Amino acid sequence: MRHRTLVLVGLALALPFVPHAARAATDKPLKSILGSPAAAAAGADVLFVAGGDNRPTGNGAPLPRVVKTIFEEIGLIRPDFVIWSGDTVYGYCQTAAELRQEHDAFQAIAALGKSPLFNATGNHEIHREQTCKEPPADQLCGGACAERQFVERYGALYGSFDYAGAHFIALSTDQAGEEDDIKGVQLDWLKRDLEANKTARAIFLFSHTEFYSSPKIEAEAGRSHPPIASRDALHALFKQYPVKGVFSGHEHLYWRETHDGIDYFILGGAGAPLYASPEDGGFSQYLVVQLRGTQVTYDLIEPGRLFTEPAPGGPDEAKLWVVNSNNSDLPLRGIEVALPSTVPCAEAQASGTMPRRKDNPPAFPMVDCRDEAGGRKARLQATPFPKRKSVLVTVAKKTTPGD
Repeated sequence: MRHRTLVLVGLALALPFVPHAARAATDKPLKSILGSPAAAAAGADVLFVAGGDNRPTGNGAPLPRVVKTIFEEIGLIRPDFVIWSGDTVYGYCQTAAELRQEHDAFQAIAALGKSPLFNATGNHEIHREQTCKEPPADQLCGGACAERQFVERYGALYGSFDYAGAHFIALSTDQAGEEDDIKGVQLDWLKRDLEANKTARAIFLFSHTEFYSSPKIEAEAGRSHPPIASRDALHALFKQYPVKGVFSGHEHLYWRETHDGIDYFILGGAGAPLYASPEDGGFSQYLVVQLRGTQVTYDLIEPGRLFTEPAPGGPDEAKLWVVNSNNSDLPLRGIEVALPSTVPCAEAQASGTMPRRKDNPPAFPMVDCRDEAGGRKARLQATPFPKRKSVLVTVAKKTTPGD
């Protein structure tokens, strides 16, 4: 919801960050925080997560606990990158330092996902009511203060990047005088960018304001969350190009509509106060998206059903429960396990069992193993990890016949 009053925010966590420019066929490249996406060949499979709207419920309040759970689960999935539809901060603060602390607090949580993250502007990131004070304290900079901080982190208020032959576009629906719309200079840029990338194998867009509002949203919230004003003209534009999916937030719920083969999502459930009952989409969520060739699959995930937990083991082994009680098979590429010093990385091997079940557990090939300050750590993957299953993973020295 758009706010018209000035409030104070006082989160105290501040972490350094280094943004990275994405490799892009665009004149407005976006930046990702938390590293850059790994290089990928054109046509390679793409795995990414989409979500948004994790802001606190009020100024000075902590980030919702569920967003920590979401990013812990993203860390298990370890996607190529994450796209986020804004409202990462409460944002209606009085000083530039307070806003910076809020951005830092979100980044500290997002780091649990161990994946690069691209963000679109939300109305809690930039807005006309912003009156951040820069030194000297009596110098007000208005909305420019919030916009400057956003650009420092994410590269541009709107822009795009390429990955593995697919094209990704972030739109800004919160610029002064253009709220809840795409027009003017941004629209002209969007048309050029789509045309320049018309041969991409897939195009995905993400924004804060939704294109198609949920009919299930509570009436009061619905009145203050209108869809993008030029939606119909934009959809007609998208139909001319290989646009596969459009991801938005703003409405704090889940909704999906498909028009002319283009999937439009509202993914506003990363912790902000909900605007609908659970049966109407008012639940926490994020989306796991996989692109294979030109085919796209979507898995809607409600956080809290994907996790790992250490289990008792012998002196020369490490054991770990991996649990996926979702109704979707999920690609897990970030299963981390601490190894005892008696199990060298070069001799480590992982296997899984499913006690008292006849199912065959997935394989757990090792992606990485290294000695760190906290000890020896191995990273395993299971792609996919089966739905509604728990597997006890054991990592020990490789055995040879006769052992």
